[in-house]
Amino acid sequence: MSSTNSKDKDNPSKRIEYRGKNVRVSRTGGVSATKTFKGDGVGATINTKHGLRLHKRLFKGARMGFQNGNFQFIGRYNSGPFNFNVSKNGISTSLKNKRGSYNILKPNYSSFKLGGVQVRGKNAATFQMIYMLIILFVNFIKVFWHIFISILWFSFLSIKWIVDFTIGFFKGFREVD
Repeated sequence: MSSTNSKDKDNPSKRIEYRGKNVRVSRTGGVSATKTFKGDGVGATINTKHGLRLHKRLFKGARMGFQNGNFQFIGRYNSGPFNFNVSKNGISTSLKNKRGSYNILKPNYSSFKLGGVQVRGKNAATFQMIYMLIILFVNFIKVFWHIFISILWFSFLSIKWIVDFTIGFFKGFREVD
């Protein structure tokens, strides 16, 4: 029975890592060096941790390849605040905001960052939902405030136009007499 595994899940740690051009050092993953060779949509990546990957670009945002003998297909597309990801394991879509992202199809893949601390998983999905509800409420108030001010301004201008028209109409009668 491994008590460290359940202990790690209950006590999430901060991410500590260094990323250089060809080197990555992290608290959990250790040290790995990478070198990529590219040419005309075809590439090869040698990684000390993950081995050799051969890949071919299919079109913008999509590539397929082999890593350690296993087939890979990765497709990424973003439009506005939405990200769409396709892989051999399925599809997912997420909604970006300035606090992270909420994965709509797989909520446990969400992230939330506040004050330099990043949270991932179920807690992040909960924080994202709370954050998005607050933002939705604030924007709802803003929209109704703008509508209210527009109606108030239109009413003022309408009344002013009616008063000016009425005064002008009766002035015309006085000038005739």
